Amino acid sequence: MPTSLPTSRATAPIVASRPTSTPATAEPKFSGTLAEAQRLLAAGKLVAARTIFATELNSGKLSDADNALVRQSLLDLADRMIFSREVVAGDPCTFGYQVRPGDMIIRIEREQKLHVPTQLITSINNIKANKLVVGQTLKLIRGPFHAVVYKSRFLMDLYLQESDSGRMILVKSFKVGLGKDGCTPLGKWRPALGGKIKQAPWAAPPAAGQPTNRTVRWGEEGYPLGKEGYWISLEGIEGNALSSGDGYGIHGTNEPDSIGKAASMGCIRLSDPDIESVFSLLYEQWSTVTILP
Repeated sequence: MPTSLPTSRATAPIVASRPTSTPATAEPKFSGTLAEAQRLLAAGKLVAARTIFATELNSGKLSDADNALVRQSLLDLADRMIFSREVVAGDPCTFGYQVRPGDMIIRIEREQKLHVPTQLITSINNIKANKLVVGQTLKLIRGPFHAVVYKSRFLMDLYLQESDSGRMILVKSFKVGLGKDGCTPLGKWRPALGGKIKQAPWAAPPAAGQPTNRTVRWGEEGYPLGKEGYWISLEGIEGNALSSGDGYGIHGTNEPDSIGKAASMGCIRLSDPDIESVFSLLYEQWSTVTILP
């Protein structure tokens, strides 16, 4: 479980959709400690630079302009250090692993206590789970990932916790749709055991204005959970989440215009590409989803 997560910052800019590269003319202009991080980055000292950026972001004391630039810097670093094939020397979040006889991806994940979904391992390494070659080197990630949802900004940030320091590192950010009239409960949740389902059936909740015994399956007319039907069932572990009951989750949607709005029955909605990414990062029972005002 994470020891500390960033708290809500009402004036922080939303960074949900981000460019694949930053133009050379848009290089951030920092001062003080952040300028030192920029110098470290230019010198190729990625871990040290990321440490400063993450510490400053998590402090909640940055100006709006610096906050936006630091977020962008961390997201760019995550693309290189976490979500690419590169293993950066000294990074406590990743390491190289040499495949041994009899290895399977699911066994490697469990034995190394990674707490990340196996589909993330196969995706980053561009391999098939049943096509491992003895002696090949895999990039592995030490998880779990954690999500923080800011209701007032319709924003979900994903963090990876450093294994040595416990520091939370911003790695992804998405716009989300939330419950009508503020009905998405605050508190801390975790993905339920067995609660991550692709092509999940959808049963209409009582407040949906449809028969409660009606179940719509993936591919049927009126199916609401998006192209691939991703669903992550949540169970409450702290705060209002403990008393909010079952039925809340994170899922895709066939109403992309509802992202960034209060339009659901209380669940967290994401676009098709974003829910696929979140599904590949959150780990049942170990990841947390903290919902803040």
